[in-house]
Amino acid sequence: MQPFPRLLSICLVLLTAIMVGWVLSVGASIIQPLVIALLLASMFQPVVRGLARYRIPPPVTVIAIVSIFFTAAVQIGFLVKDRALGFLGRLPASAEPDAAAQAGMNWDVFVEGLNSWMSDHSIPEPLVKLANSSLQSIDVDAMAANLLGGGVDFTKSLLLVVLYMLFIFAEQAVFRRKILSIFDERREDARQVLDKIGHDIQRYLGVKTITSLVTGVLCYSVLVALGIPYALLLGTMTFALNYIPTFGSFIGGMIATAVALIYEPGISPALPVFLTYVGVNAVLGSYLEPKILGRELNLSPLVVIISVVVWAGLWGAVGTFLAVPLTAAMQIILANNETTRPIAVMLSSGPPREDRRPK
Repeated sequence: MQPFPRLLSICLVLLTAIMVGWVLSVGASIIQPLVIALLLASMFQPVVRGLARYRIPPPVTVIAIVSIFFTAAVQIGFLVKDRALGFLGRLPASAEPDAAAQAGMNWDVFVEGLNSWMSDHSIPEPLVKLANSSLQSIDVDAMAANLLGGGVDFTKSLLLVVLYMLFIFAEQAVFRRKILSIFDERREDARQVLDKIGHDIQRYLGVKTITSLVTGVLCYSVLVALGIPYALLLGTMTFALNYIPTFGSFIGGMIATAVALIYEPGISPALPVFLTYVGVNAVLGSYLEPKILGRELNLSPLVVIISVVVWAGLWGAVGTFLAVPLTAAMQIILANNETTRPIAVMLSSGPPREDRRPK
């Protein structure tokens, strides 16, 4: 009689996962800012605790962190928007008329240069047609309009995230006690789960932020040294895309290499750009970052890729950035329940150590 309850439990878990996925997809506009605020609050929590040891009141630290974060996010957002509009050759009327010319490239030049490069390098005709049809199907004017109109939506979402962060910092101690009081007899287990989730996410986001920043700065420096246009935009994109596991660094490298190819046809500027992205991501992303994190998150590489695809389907681009922290939190919760522990083991990078010992 044991297999049936186990099968029933698995079916219930799958049905629950489907319902949760539907709710997350439908309520994305409401849930996304809250999740982002929770992750950011978790990442900044060690800073608040560290400064509290030097008798700096936590409310002062929280207000300073939130203010700096909001100001930096707004500045970066407008910077990326202006550079992207310049690249597309669709600068607003209020911008300087020669801004696109100073940048050295726009979308039309990019497309023409790519076509010229493919023709000069004997690229197979089917690939040339595919590239042309794909590029021609892109509505550049619509993209520019979305960028121009997206500034207001971005600011609204950012204000909502900041507001959530303030309340999370203000009520985190009370909220933690509420959660622990629910579990009663399993209070200690719940405390360990909360601590592990907080510790793992803090460590992941901290290491990822540092490695992404170093990656962006190094790639930006090389692009500037080679005279590649839009180096600041490409460097910022590299920093942001590096948060997306596996896919992000590859996309960033391909974009920068393509811009280098179009800017100066030939292999001389593109090869150093390509080698820089490969080398930096190989050292930082494939060696140093896993070595620092170790097995903290304990997620299978295949699960990481699948989680990125799944969360991208649920929440679009935002989901790709949040995929690993959210999946890691789910895996920790599942691992602390006897019924769902088999699912947690399947998500992990390997079975528990005690299961590996020879009998």
